[in-house]
Amino acid sequence: MAHTLPALTLDELSQALGSRARALATLQWLGRVQPLPNALPEAIPNVSRRAWADFKAHHALASPRIAARTQSPDGTTKYALEFAGAQVETVRIPTRGRSTVCISSQAGCSRHCAFCATHTLGLKRQLLAEEMVAQFLVARADAPPSAPARNVVFMGMGEPLDNLEEVLRAVRVLTQAPFPQLKAESVTVSTSGVVPGMVRFLSETRASLALSLNATTDEVRTRLMPQNALWPIAALMDVLQTFHARDPRRATLIEYVLFDGVNDSDADADRLVALLQPIHARVNLIPWNPFPGPGLAPPRPERLAAFHQRVSRAGQRCMVRWPRGQEIAGACGQLVLARDGVGFLGAPLR
Repeated sequence: MAHTLPALTLDELSQALGSRARALATLQWLGRVQPLPNALPEAIPNVSRRAWADFKAHHALASPRIAARTQSPDGTTKYALEFAGAQVETVRIPTRGRSTVCISSQAGCSRHCAFCATHTLGLKRQLLAEEMVAQFLVARADAPPSAPARNVVFMGMGEPLDNLEEVLRAVRVLTQAPFPQLKAESVTVSTSGVVPGMVRFLSETRASLALSLNATTDEVRTRLMPQNALWPIAALMDVLQTFHARDPRRATLIEYVLFDGVNDSDADADRLVALLQPIHARVNLIPWNPFPGPGLAPPRPERLAAFHQRVSRAGQRCMVRWPRGQEIAGACGQLVLARDGVGFLGAPLR
């Protein structure tokens, strides 16, 4: 498949422009231009007009239309972006000294996790790598100087490992010099547990992997995440143990969404510790961000505290990831396309 900016590698740009110097100048221009323009300009600095005109004749710029932008009181910003034939949501989450950009890899989602609003859309289409990188560039241009965009998480719409070829390209581009030049460990790809994709991802990139585990028994996990019937917990742990043996220093992020009375017992905490003992893992406990329909409830505060304390005291690195952007339906698991100008849970997309 032919790709275009901003998803061309330095080598591809060098070939298309006829020199590495022109390719570097193009990436430097892309790093300076904010906001992302709607199309390639007539000329850019340090690239001859003739070479640039030839490049423009064969390449375009994947620049989305910002259909809507909403911001919560904590500064979390959600964007509804329109690409050709696709609408997706992207979220920028500011913290002290940096922003994290949560990007989508699909329009909709191909999986059916009971606790995630995006699955209600079904899969509309896979996104191209340039559409993923463009999401980062849009959010980056909007980030304040006090919190520049330095982290990317593939935790928006979609299962990234169902679109692995394009995701791997996006990761390569996001981490290439001279721009965007993100650290590999600052790019995290989350998966619901697609075993073949996990194997290839861990083999081909140094970016971080996050596994959305959410249960410690196959019975509960299959209820929450039907694909567990195909790739049960033992298969997921086997992959992580195999790669831990190859590189013990490489950590895996384990995402564990907590639900009241479903997966938040002391026994669940103990089983989680036992499952992760053979690998290098960090645990994010995530109180479920509710939406109508699935018949689930967030954990009670005392159960969340007890679960966190029990896992931590057992020696497992563990932290609670408190919701951000709930007021604009921008929190984990809440991304869903606008309907009639209104976002999920009635958040206005203006």
